[in-house]
Amino acid sequence: MQAYWHICKCLAYMKIIIISDLHVGDAAVSNEFAVGSSDNAVKNQLLDELRQLAKQENIRADYVVVAGDITNSATKEEFELASVRLKEIATIVGVEPSKVFFVPGNHDGNWAEEEISMRAMENINLTIERKYNNLRFNNFFKECLEQALSGSYYYEPYFAIWSDDNLNVIGVNSSVFDHYDNKPHHGVIRRQDLASLDTKLQELRIGDSNKINLLVVHHHPTQQPDLPFETADHSILQNAALLMEIASKHRINFIVHGHKHIPRLAQYSDEYQHPINILCAGSFSARLDDRWFQGVPNTIHQIEIDRICDVNSTPFGKVVSWSHNTGHGWTKNESINGIPHKEFFGNRMSPVELKKQLRESIECFFETQTHVRWSELSNHCADIIYTSRKLLDKTINDLSKEIGFSIFKTPGQDEMFILLKGN
Repeated sequence: MQAYWHICKCLAYMKIIIISDLHVGDAAVSNEFAVGSSDNAVKNQLLDELRQLAKQENIRADYVVVAGDITNSATKEEFELASVRLKEIATIVGVEPSKVFFVPGNHDGNWAEEEISMRAMENINLTIERKYNNLRFNNFFKECLEQALSGSYYYEPYFAIWSDDNLNVIGVNSSVFDHYDNKPHHGVIRRQDLASLDTKLQELRIGDSNKINLLVVHHHPTQQPDLPFETADHSILQNAALLMEIASKHRINFIVHGHKHIPRLAQYSDEYQHPINILCAGSFSARLDDRWFQGVPNTIHQIEIDRICDVNSTPFGKVVSWSHNTGHGWTKNESINGIPHKEFFGNRMSPVELKKQLRESIECFFETQTHVRWSELSNHCADIIYTSRKLLDKTINDLSKEIGFSIFKTPGQDEMFILLKGN
């Protein structure tokens, strides 16, 4: 028991800032992230307003993770500006540059150089080197990768692993074989590279660790909703199912990805019965077209680990998200197409058991009072606060019909609703 509480003490309040798809260059929405003039750079104070948000909400983190598409065209100038801006973002949230981790996105390989090399039928290893020259030789990203425990993004098997006392970060380059002429840009992880990843994670005994295990990849490894598009989404990662099996087998806690510019938090579980939280980070600073994304804003997220389950060794916590809207700056994310400002994870209670516990608690409260607040329920039922909000809403709505009470929604998530006795 003493060892468990020591682990909880070490890991409690771990905070990881997640950003993706900066598209530094001519696709950036802010002139702070544009190289020269750009028609897309319609915002002027993205980082100044982030400083205001961090001060206002006391945002301090332990790590920053960037899930690819750092630049738009992979030029030397774009990577130089990106490195400056990423160090600024890290400073804003109190993170040392050595605690910044990244994976390349499909826009971080220089397609012009890749096309020249492929048309000349050069050796594929030389093509990959040329494709990533501007990223490989940028001092900031070079130093970041050199701090990895093992691996590289530019040579087989195209993954890198960082590790400290509390966190393992496994970065996989899904863009290395996402070539300039791929339509759509779906990303690829070859089977032989996945086999090497499986072997390495087994060798390091990642699954037996008391650390948080976070895997970063640019392309989405599970299918996303097709909305708002009318055609099928074929941009999912090739060999995604094999990657997910390896992640589940080695007890990865989080998979973070970019590529899709609409944020989403989902949970995955397969035959290994290990839950994986999958966070699509959306876009931090790309210009998003309202016609396509229905007003989805730029976003930044923070994974907050509150504690570790003493039974399953899985984390309890929440993902906190903020969005940027012109004229309002960074605010608590309430976009209808994104994820809530706060979404919770960790409660592994079955829906049947969740409903049973909620029913007992609500009926107990109604014996002595006419209304029940969310704060009362969450204090009464252990771990219930870490239930996904979709499951919680469905369960409460089902119980309202069965028990007979009304649900009064309240603004904010600290006191989400009040249940009123009687219909």
